[in-house]
Amino acid sequence: MKTRKILGFETLITEAGHYCIFLPKFHCELNPIEMYWGWVKYRFREIPKKTFQDAKDTAFKYLDACPTEVKRHFINRSFRWMSAY
Repeated sequence: MKTRKILGFETLITEAGHYCIFLPKFHCELNPIEMYWGWVKYRFREIPKKTFQDAKDTAFKYLDACPTEVKRHFINRSFRWMSAY
């Protein structure tokens, strides 16, 4: 059985009481944050922005606007992909 090398930051994360999951590269369907970013970027592009401050305000607005049910959908979709693998 092959043992996995534990990285320093992984130890730091687990000692802080968090769970560290490494996902394969280039598999955005396994990472719900990618779906969340897509949702935010889609809404961000819908609003016209004239200044940098407008863009900044719009970004913060939509980062906080994603409904919990939508986030739950992203997580469930990722879990379905994981179970398919």
